[in-house]
Amino acid sequence: MNIVDKPLTDLQKKFARYYVEAKYGNQSLSNTECAIKAGYSADSAYQRAYELLNPRISPHVVNYIGKLQEDFRLKNNIDPDKHMARLHYLGQLAEQNKMVGVALRAEELRGKVAGYYIDRQIIKSKDDYDNLSTEEIEERMKQILEDNKFFLEDKKRKKKY
Repeated sequence: MNIVDKPLTDLQKKFARYYVEAKYGNQSLSNTECAIKAGYSADSAYQRAYELLNPRISPHVVNYIGKLQEDFRLKNNIDPDKHMARLHYLGQLAEQNKMVGVALRAEELRGKVAGYYIDRQIIKSKDDYDNLSTEEIEERMKQILEDNKFFLEDKKRKKKY
């Protein structure tokens, strides 16, 4: 059996549900808080959350979370066109009420949904990729492929059918 298809425990399922609800719902919970709420010990919740969200350690949980997120988007009828229309409506409403800042923010968000703007954060670290050799970059790329091999194998397997 492929590790991605490994059955989840009840705690893992609860964690995944709380994680998706916190990400898309009205609650604002950290990953650690999701683990505690799911039933993991408070002493180890930070570590459990890290492990459950790490595709190298728990690809089956990460895969389940992805399915829950897609289900949430489908159930709540979320797609880019509707999102754009809603932002446009709210922007116009804000403009009519002389709320220029809110209208500008809605327009900015519409532009991001359309792909006109890209949020980019540059984090300098000791592993600054500009200073890596070609061999070091290739090694990093191999590591990324290795870390995500379960998902890549799963997609290859599904294409055969």
